[in-house]
Amino acid sequence: MRRLLIVLTVLALLLPLASAIYLPSHHVSVTLISQSPDPVEPGQVVKLKFKIENEGTQTNEDVIVKINPKFPFSIYGDETEKNIGKLPASTTGGDAINFEFRVKVDEKAAEGDAEIELDVKIGNGGVSYTDDEFLIDIQTHDAVLDIASITMEPEQVPPGQTAEVSFLVKNLADSLLKDIRFKLNFAGDLPLAPYKSSSERILSQLGSGQQNTLNFKIIASPDATTGLYKVPLNITFNDEKGNAVSMDDIVAVSVGGKPKVHPFIKKSSVLQSNKEGTITLGIANAGATDVKFVELTLLPSDHYRLISTSDYVYIGDIDSDDTESEEFLIFINKKADGKRIETLQFPVRLKYLDANNREFQQQFDLKLNLFSSGELKKFGVLESNHIWAYILLLILIVGGYVYYKKYYKKD
Repeated sequence: MRRLLIVLTVLALLLPLASAIYLPSHHVSVTLISQSPDPVEPGQVVKLKFKIENEGTQTNEDVIVKINPKFPFSIYGDETEKNIGKLPASTTGGDAINFEFRVKVDEKAAEGDAEIELDVKIGNGGVSYTDDEFLIDIQTHDAVLDIASITMEPEQVPPGQTAEVSFLVKNLADSLLKDIRFKLNFAGDLPLAPYKSSSERILSQLGSGQQNTLNFKIIASPDATTGLYKVPLNITFNDEKGNAVSMDDIVAVSVGGKPKVHPFIKKSSVLQSNKEGTITLGIANAGATDVKFVELTLLPSDHYRLISTSDYVYIGDIDSDDTESEEFLIFINKKADGKRIETLQFPVRLKYLDANNREFQQQFDLKLNLFSSGELKKFGVLESNHIWAYILLLILIVGGYVYYKKYYKKD
């Protein structure tokens, strides 16, 4: 009986000591309450809010929490250790003590969940939180799908003709993008439509840094007016976490063809060298698109000299299937390069804009055949001059009469 009493007394003395040693290492727990912002972008600072709870008795020593930031995290404007003080007994739920750390996410951090480590020390004991216990959500604000380039072949689609529009897309995010859909909206008054295909293209997925091309074939209405048309484009995709993203954009499609503008010598009052006269130049627009701000310049030549006051004429607008004309007074030289001029070389330059304000400049060498007086008389262009024959005949008649009077009248 006496021995039993001694054993019970020793156990009663040891029990509080055992509890004091046990509680700090097994009844103190830390939970990550929130991160702000959530998710955090690479390069941003994130505030991490924790709570510490104690389900046992009050700690005999101060509780020290220490954050161990590893890539992609670094402490930012804060201390790596915080003294919580002694934790009261049964500090749980609403009675838990909160504390915060501010860390920065590296600019090169990859999207996803990144682990951050924390140590809790109570005297000589403590708890380490590792192995994905505290995960920070890192994600770019928007998963970026970049349209690297848009090309159309040909650059302008002529009315009634087709063209191919190509989009080169690149995934600038550091995560996989899935179910990428490009949809062109041809509704409304647009004189455009998809040609032998749908108005939607789909990429099943696009990895980080990868690029791909989506092609659309379109046709312009035969009666489409030349100009620039804006086609709405809708892009949708899902990021790696399944979040749906939608983007709207505009694709500019140019309708029109290459202008067909040609100058020509419409009429000339001079057809011989070493003569002056008026040349009428015509300018024909034989294309399907109008041209505007047309300028005409006569270029220097050894074949002629300009008598008009200026070698420059502003024509203005020339509609499709229409002509304009201008007159110039010139003197055609007799010779060029030591040779008689048989064909007049008449160089001109045209500058103009098409309906889409694209600038064009063209040079043309116009030609005009020249003729001799005999050829022109032969062709009936010049009438034959018989005055010398009449004079000769008159001389013969007068001479004959004088001879008659002088020699035959006497007899």
